[in-house]
Amino acid sequence: MDRNELHSDNEPIVALSSGQGHGAIAILRASGRACHELLVPCLRMKKASTPWEARVLTHCDLLDPTDGTVLDDCMAVIFKRPHSYTGQDSVEIYVHGSPYIVKTALALFYRLGFRPAEAGEFTRRAFLSGKIDLSEAEGINALIGASSHQQWLAARHLYSGRLKQLVDELDRQLKEAMAWLEASIDFPDEGDTTKAHRASVLERVDKIFASLQKLEKSYEDGRVASQGLRVALFGEPNVGKSTLMNTLLGTERAIVTEEPGTTRDYLEEACLVNGRLIRLIDTAGVRDSTQKVEKLGIERTYALAREADLVLFLAEAKAGDESWAKWKQWVEDVKPSAYLQVLTKCDLVNNLKSLKTGYAEISCRTGLGIEALKDRIVAKVNEHVRKLEDEPFLSSARHKRAVEEALEALRRFYTEAHVGGFDEVLAFELQQAARALVSIIGRIDTEEILDVVFASFCVGK
Repeated sequence: MDRNELHSDNEPIVALSSGQGHGAIAILRASGRACHELLVPCLRMKKASTPWEARVLTHCDLLDPTDGTVLDDCMAVIFKRPHSYTGQDSVEIYVHGSPYIVKTALALFYRLGFRPAEAGEFTRRAFLSGKIDLSEAEGINALIGASSHQQWLAARHLYSGRLKQLVDELDRQLKEAMAWLEASIDFPDEGDTTKAHRASVLERVDKIFASLQKLEKSYEDGRVASQGLRVALFGEPNVGKSTLMNTLLGTERAIVTEEPGTTRDYLEEACLVNGRLIRLIDTAGVRDSTQKVEKLGIERTYALAREADLVLFLAEAKAGDESWAKWKQWVEDVKPSAYLQVLTKCDLVNNLKSLKTGYAEISCRTGLGIEALKDRIVAKVNEHVRKLEDEPFLSSARHKRAVEEALEALRRFYTEAHVGGFDEVLAFELQQAARALVSIIGRIDTEEILDVVFASFCVGK
């Protein structure tokens, strides 16, 4: 029986597959049972004597078969299963991008027996048909949403199947280790081989554990690639945090006033800096305060700074040597993974020589030092992205959780092995590790995971 027949996901569906708007061309995608039989009567070929040929772009009229009304002059291509994106019989129709044409065509298809496709349903069917694995499906969605080079890199990595290849290999190694344990379970009387079996299993698990730890550590760099570098702006009230955020965003996103304590909570906005995606976090100003709301905001400022990929510690240039003392204390209190000391409002100071070196001098009013600051932020993004060029990496929180669960199962394995646990228990923990790991590529029958993954897709994909 065809795999699609095992699912209810074989009824005919249709949707606009190109973007919404007034583009010159719109693509209507249809897939599912009897797809060709339903649509071919609506497509009158310009060369009537030519038979339909799969995967050949054909010039035709799009018409209403009930009265022969021609809606549009279009191009169409049919795909026969399994040689299609979804693995099912499919049709793609290229019409003019008029919203009226698209709306009327879809209404016609609904009357013929199609239903509107749900978000991500075409890609979900591709997964269920075995055309792609779950991580590749997530890569497709990430490619569609990529707005920067590093996002494209992370998305391409998923879609290329490199992570799947590593997962497959680690799953194979786990199964080999389980096979050794099964041999020991099946032949318990072979006492001379028990220690050898256990030693061989431990050697294999050690290699798997090391690979998983390396993969887990790649997440921070992969997250920067897929979601952007989180940059926290940290400093006293009125030091210029909100002004700098607005300058880097190129828009008046944060409220700027001369009144201290304007920012009580944090603002987070994504933007591109020289083509790199960053997430700016404007935080509450740090100072001694007795106001409950402001104190909560300051506590959150410290928490956000500790979680950020890069912290910009801001101080006014006119503060002189006091700036260095502030920076030193802030660095000790926050303990950031990476930071940069920034002097603001430098257009108001004539001489900066008395301060320590290594800081960035800026003026948002005149633009002084802004491009240099952008370059230093970009360099930090590049530092993360460069680490991802050669090895498989994690860029999804879901994938990271799966690896963490696999590692936890292996830690339980080590605990049992250390106290001389039964082979059956050891085999069970290896099985749990394998199950967690292959959830990355969807090799488990868990509808809840599929619902979460495909809910973020757009309609038509």
